[in-house]
Amino acid sequence: MTAKSKANSDTLLSMDYCPLEIEREIREFWEKNHIQERLMEHREKSNIDVLGWVEGPPTLNGIPHVGHARGRVMKDLWFRWRTMQGYFVPFWAGWDCQGLPVELEVEKLLGVRNKRELLERVGEERFVEECKKTIMRYHKEWVEADRKLGIFIDQKKAYWTYKDEYIEREWQYLKRAWEQGLLEEGYYVVAYCPGCQTSLSSAEVGYEGSYVEVEDPSLYFKFRIADKPDEYFLVWTTMPFTVVTDLMLAVHPEAEYAKVQVGNEKWIMVRQRVEPVMQELGIKEYAVVKTVLGKSLEGVKYDYPFKDLIPKQAELDKHPLVHRVVCEDFVDVNTATGVVHLSPGNGEEDFVAAQKRGVPVFAPFDDEVKFTSDAGIFQGVFARDADAMVIEELRKRGLLVKADMIRHEYPTCWRSHHKLVWLARREYFLRTDRINDKVVAAAEKV
Repeated sequence: MTAKSKANSDTLLSMDYCPLEIEREIREFWEKNHIQERLMEHREKSNIDVLGWVEGPPTLNGIPHVGHARGRVMKDLWFRWRTMQGYFVPFWAGWDCQGLPVELEVEKLLGVRNKRELLERVGEERFVEECKKTIMRYHKEWVEADRKLGIFIDQKKAYWTYKDEYIEREWQYLKRAWEQGLLEEGYYVVAYCPGCQTSLSSAEVGYEGSYVEVEDPSLYFKFRIADKPDEYFLVWTTMPFTVVTDLMLAVHPEAEYAKVQVGNEKWIMVRQRVEPVMQELGIKEYAVVKTVLGKSLEGVKYDYPFKDLIPKQAELDKHPLVHRVVCEDFVDVNTATGVVHLSPGNGEEDFVAAQKRGVPVFAPFDDEVKFTSDAGIFQGVFARDADAMVIEELRKRGLLVKADMIRHEYPTCWRSHHKLVWLARREYFLRTDRINDKVVAAAEKV
């Protein structure tokens, strides 16, 4: 290296390189000379075309993390690239200020456990004000983060989802959806979060990380066949509380079912599961005395055990199809006993099975997933807390075969991490299935 080139290297490549200082200088230059505003004004007046842009708004319920920063930098790069090509991109910020993420954050700050306590102790007006304070506090953090990242997003033209004009537009779209038959009120079984007190879509239930390993009861119990004091259907469940809402038993029509002599009793279960179930129950002395096809069991009446505890169930028992065996192809004969107890108020397939037969749906739950007065002695008890009560009542009646605990994967709410419960509820649904063709056609034009 010559002395001249060495001197130039010493001048150009200083050992005092400080990226933070360079960032500060560039940022101050941009701000002092209004580079962002001038660029937007120029491109708005002189461009080869306009590229539509809607900022997918971050929710103002926390400070931005590295994942947010990465996403916003990628958006900014796209904006700069398209702008340099001559396009005008209305790169305007957007802020999601509503919904459960913000509500849950504020509920945590206020120290409330559920919506009922929130309304009683805090009140709706104060809650709304606290939500607004929270989003404004986090908004400052987000704007400062954007500034430090050097993002050229227009904060002055940002949209806020809590503003009246935004909400008004939402109502306009809902009105159009209603007029076009896309919005309808319905009564279906939905995944429901007791903590958030709201239903979840099937997509939300399937979010990565939603399924976690939990411990639940593993319960074998019996339903006595009406007018046959020594014959029973053997059933297995991990959700004992659903016995409260039981209305039917399901078997597979084409599967072979066995009557198994166990002591002085006969238990009915699918034939191929007799040996594994007996082994799990620790029963060595048993004998298969008869086999029949599942469809021959259709219509068999069984004694619902809690009619004395739940007057509403005693009323429902008078229905010609309630507490009877039905045939369904969805019955899995490779697990448990092949006899599935159906609670239309707590299961999607159960609900469909009841609807197509005209069987009433029994779903005595409030918004906190506590049993209502229709559930008799279970009134006021949270559904999953009723598991122990159900097990004990079955034990008293001599219907409990085995109660254990099992670890398995179960879906939880991605927001609150509460275990989900499936409930029949009256809600509004957007029928996106009716516009699938239009959506695909629109996407193909992009």
